[in-house]
Amino acid sequence: CFMTADYDVITDFINAQLSEKRRDDFVRAKTLLKSSLGKMGKAYLLIMLVTFSEMLIGLSILKLLGIFNSSYIVIISVATAVVDIIPVLGTGTVLIPWAIVCLIMGNYPMAIGLGILYGVITVIRQVVEPKLVAGQLGLPPFVTISAIYIGLKTMGVLGMFIAPVMIIMVKL
Repeated sequence: CFMTADYDVITDFINAQLSEKRRDDFVRAKTLLKSSLGKMGKAYLLIMLVTFSEMLIGLSILKLLGIFNSSYIVIISVATAVVDIIPVLGTGTVLIPWAIVCLIMGNYPMAIGLGILYGVITVIRQVVEPKLVAGQLGLPPFVTISAIYIGLKTMGVLGMFIAPVMIIMVKL
């Protein structure tokens, strides 16, 4: 709270300590950071949209085949897309336990359908995520996926978002 209240005083003090060139460098870095985070956010929203669409289509197909009997397809699809964007959780957090419960209850067609849906979503996400994030950030897909993985291993979930931005800043 105190830093927020004195934001102008703090920034003026820091700016007074820096040369004109360093101030310009910081302004460019700040602009780049905002831009990169915005682009990453856009990429992950697109990934969420893809996952939502896959769930919606998959559950609709299961409903058309008479395997799934619920009117909450949209809600389930939204919830799964939100859980999927969290790297530690993913769609498996929703679909695998659901399929196991279906197996235990003897609903084998639903369990198989959920297993297939999980496989399709996982494969498509593995293909789409590096390309979308890389396309938004202007990095090669291999560099982007490597940065995401290294960020996850070194800094946790937050590192998945920070590492690609750091790579962009190093690149520039």
